[in-house]
Amino acid sequence: MTKLILAIDQGTTGSSAAFYEADTLRLLSHQKVEFPQIFPTPGWVEHNPEDIWKSIAAAVESSWRTLGQTYPTVSKKDILCIGITNQRETCLAWNRRTGETAGNAIVWQDRRTAERCAELRANRTDVSIQKQTGLVCDPYFSATKMEWILKNNPSAKKWSAGGELCLGTIDSYLVYRMSGRKDFVTEHTNASRTMLYDLNIGSWSSQLTDIFEIPVQALAQIKPSSTHFSQTQGLEFLPDGIPITGILGDQQSALFGQGCTQMGEAKITYGTGAFLVMNTGDKIIPSKSGLLTTVAFGHPDGKVSFALEGAAFIAGAAVQYLRDQFGWVSNASDIESLAHKDVRDPNVLFVPALAGLGAPYWNPHARGALLGLSRGTSKSQVARAVLESIALQNAQLLSLMQTDSSTRITKVGVDGGASQNDSLMQFQANSLQTELMRPKNPETTSRGAAAAALMGLDPSVNVPRPAEERTFHPELSQEEANLLNQRWQAAASLIDRFHSMG
Repeated sequence: MTKLILAIDQGTTGSSAAFYEADTLRLLSHQKVEFPQIFPTPGWVEHNPEDIWKSIAAAVESSWRTLGQTYPTVSKKDILCIGITNQRETCLAWNRRTGETAGNAIVWQDRRTAERCAELRANRTDVSIQKQTGLVCDPYFSATKMEWILKNNPSAKKWSAGGELCLGTIDSYLVYRMSGRKDFVTEHTNASRTMLYDLNIGSWSSQLTDIFEIPVQALAQIKPSSTHFSQTQGLEFLPDGIPITGILGDQQSALFGQGCTQMGEAKITYGTGAFLVMNTGDKIIPSKSGLLTTVAFGHPDGKVSFALEGAAFIAGAAVQYLRDQFGWVSNASDIESLAHKDVRDPNVLFVPALAGLGAPYWNPHARGALLGLSRGTSKSQVARAVLESIALQNAQLLSLMQTDSSTRITKVGVDGGASQNDSLMQFQANSLQTELMRPKNPETTSRGAAAAALMGLDPSVNVPRPAEERTFHPELSQEEANLLNQRWQAAASLIDRFHSMG
């Protein structure tokens, strides 16, 4: 049996574990374990850190059993290294000495710090924040969450005073746990999402940590995305001594897993939200369109590649919303057949601002809206509008990305759950007016973590590009696509203005 790479993908709704063949990055097994979402009050979203940890242990064990069914002679001693990818911006506090956590993790979707961000925008502090971090001042990012924890959690205050506080993103918490509570580290892609990281120097900004009154000593050491971070110790589900050699935030991991390593290459990941990321190489491109400038990858030699990113907070979650709140479908996968039951009504439009509007509006107060209804509007037409809204958000983001970068993107890699929906991908190709490449292995996020881990062991390795399963070509004219996009953008702008009125 060849050597293995374990890729751990800690996501918003669950944790996955995948085993890859080290030589080829061929996926051998993959299992996911979900964990509860916690909604203490409207606009707040939390995760119990112990639920996350247990889901990872269960996913690794389940994936290992699946692997053993095909390869009965496999041994955990064959695991060469571990790669980690994680939900970004979600953060938590814990005691460096004991491992005790200060309450739940605050999830990236959480909007409790919207007023704090509004205050920072009102006094123009957001200008300095964006200049250094490439990020807009929004509750999405970690800094105001960390600030909130420090101000509102007595344990965090006590640990900070005693120099025992760890304020970290999920990757740093996982490495801390997996290393037997020894190592407190992160890497450039996750650090760049905190609103505390200066893109220009590749490190924490003392000016920003002062603004949010976050002690620098409570933040993790930043390392390259591919390097030796730590090694396993004292785990029930893995033997001691397996090196952890790759870490990437989930969207950057999908970018790397799609093989988008050159400037101008882009990908869309369809998960709870939708994320479009374009590699801009060694160029930091400030966005004039409400997009984010962020890190794409921290290379083993210390160099950093950058990216432009557009985020839509709600994508697959919009389908889950129809399923859970209205019961129109039993399974999220059933929406495609429902959406095509009746003739499409172009007047019916859905703006999925169920957790605020992301790029380019960055309006945390916005709420979802359904427009263009008549007495004859059917469930099918509403379902189709919900499905198409996922794609139309992305079309707007890609257009802005091309404008900011002065680069025409001709091909986009797609991954995530909704990428398996053929009609949605065709509609996406139509609205983007570009080709979409869907890989044979849809788990590109975990593939990216495996590839980063492999490079962390041997920086000279040539990571194989993913094999294509299908390419979708635009079937509408540019004029027809423009009309689709203009109508939806008018609806989204209307909702943005409506919810900006105070």
